[in-house]
Amino acid sequence: MKTNKFFLMAAVAIAVTTQSCKTDSVTPDPVTSATELISLATTTAPTMDGVIDASWAGCNKLSNKTTMPGADVFDGLYKYFAGESYTFTLRSMYDATNIYFLVEIDDLTKSVDQRAWYFNATTKLWTRPTNVLSATEKYGEDKFGMAFPISSNVNWDKYTCWSTCHTDNNNIHDHYSDVAEFNADLWHWRSVQSQPSSQLQDGYITVKTPSTTAVGGFTSGRKSDALNAAQIATPLASATNSQNLLPTGSTGTTKIAVPWYVLTEKTGKIVIDQADIDNKTAKLVTAVDLNGVLTMEDGSKLDPNAAAADYSITGSKKIFSVINRGPITGSKGDVMTYAKYVDGKGWVVEVKRSLVTADPLYDTQFNITKTYQFGFAIFDNGNGEHGLKPDLKLKFATVATF
Repeated sequence: MKTNKFFLMAAVAIAVTTQSCKTDSVTPDPVTSATELISLATTTAPTMDGVIDASWAGCNKLSNKTTMPGADVFDGLYKYFAGESYTFTLRSMYDATNIYFLVEIDDLTKSVDQRAWYFNATTKLWTRPTNVLSATEKYGEDKFGMAFPISSNVNWDKYTCWSTCHTDNNNIHDHYSDVAEFNADLWHWRSVQSQPSSQLQDGYITVKTPSTTAVGGFTSGRKSDALNAAQIATPLASATNSQNLLPTGSTGTTKIAVPWYVLTEKTGKIVIDQADIDNKTAKLVTAVDLNGVLTMEDGSKLDPNAAAADYSITGSKKIFSVINRGPITGSKGDVMTYAKYVDGKGWVVEVKRSLVTADPLYDTQFNITKTYQFGFAIFDNGNGEHGLKPDLKLKFATVATF
């Protein structure tokens, strides 16, 4: 634990040419707000470990709830989340180089079962559920999202993230901007698919593009930031643990989906790591028969029909569906996260990113003389289904009073 030292910082603008927001230098008041997040200047960065240390004690809090949109706006699986809302608290600091966020999400249940493989004893098939099957059967991961403006747009200033989703009758179930000159920075923290690498997935929102095949005639404007050249060959830090094999004994040519690897020791883990593959703790599946019995690269077999097997959808031996390939590189991986789940309370996530990045077209360049309208979303054991809180404000306190 350490004490944070706040100091007087000149309101020197960090280089940025186009920015949605007005000049606004504020003096902090250590209170809780429902809509304004005050980022305090500091000379001592917080310890980034997912533990709330003393450095955060003097920070203002933004405390509010994200709520699920109504069925008139979102359809499909959203009906299973109807009426849900999720409480969160945000705090922020910045120094000469970085901006830091402390995210606290009230969540009584840690959800890290990201559509794990289970065995259907009736069909004799391995399968992965949609993230939700009913109001009581949900098989997703806990996540949150944040969206900031990159360039100026009047609709963003009025509605933030809501302005980029379902804004016309094409009903594209994703984000896009309404004008070519505007982009927004879109961050997604995923407890399973990105947190094992201590990162969130950094993307952006841009205009939708015409398509002859997509529903509504357009493709989504939601995109991922670029990777560096070394990771282009394996473009995701997380990969789906899935492959298609022709069952042994089959007289046809139709392949079926099965796990790619089976992890033999899962204690304390929520994903398969590349190290598990390299050291053979995760075994490659080389064959499957018509009864669902898997054969591994070393000749061993996994029989989900055995008496002691527990590979049902609620079973304890389900197979992880995510492979962690290692850190995300390039602009897509420039936001670091440090998270812990506190039993019976919820998630604590510390977030760190450079105030200014090398990707000004697709990253917000934080200028301490500006106010930023932003949106916040929470996915509780879901996939695309999220509660949201739009029209929040991030301000930088350039003069500290305590």
